[in-house]
Amino acid sequence: MPQWLDTYRLGPDFPDRLQAFVDRFLGDGRRHFDEEFTQLYRYLRQTRTSGTTEGLRYTEFPEYLLELVAFAIYDRHDRQAFNRARNTLIVMPDCLSLHNPDCEKTDGKHGDLCRGCTESCGAHEMVALGRRFGVRSIFSKRKLGEQLRYFDDKLGDLSVIGIACIKMLADGMRTAREKNIPARGVLLGFSGCEHWHDQPCASEYSLDWLRSILTEKYGSPDSKT
Repeated sequence: MPQWLDTYRLGPDFPDRLQAFVDRFLGDGRRHFDEEFTQLYRYLRQTRTSGTTEGLRYTEFPEYLLELVAFAIYDRHDRQAFNRARNTLIVMPDCLSLHNPDCEKTDGKHGDLCRGCTESCGAHEMVALGRRFGVRSIFSKRKLGEQLRYFDDKLGDLSVIGIACIKMLADGMRTAREKNIPARGVLLGFSGCEHWHDQPCASEYSLDWLRSILTEKYGSPDSKT
């Protein structure tokens, strides 16, 4: 094999070593995140007896852990490129709205806009914070790739901050990476949308987490003239 093709080589004992690593990874993950996922197994038992056909409700802990680590790796890898990019777009989920599905947001072809109708709404708080940094916020669309391509073409030199649940955030960051758009993210503290609940409620997130990402890139807005 030419030397330039020799990127890596798997030895004969690799499958066993890989499985051993996965066993340790899952065991360490269960212990490390026990507090956050202590209710998951009860939730899954209820889901299996409820007759729901919503597939996301059957998500097991290993899938959550895998996507958590994927998100953290993407977020770390893109951090410098994100900070160098001139423009930033915050992409937020519909489930942040206190009034979902009757949110008063303005329909838009390339993403709906928050109208700020309720100050205590998570979407309104996010938009207000972004505005202090000169950053635009918009609701996500199902065709995220097309949405990101539009804003990249319009604004140029784009970076994106995704706000989403564990199952959606890493996947959205993969989409951004496919478009060569550096992405960072903020995980929802819990997901209140209809994919996980028969009676949806507004999801929550850490405004401080979002603020820290923006401050690292732009500096404190309070220090600007």
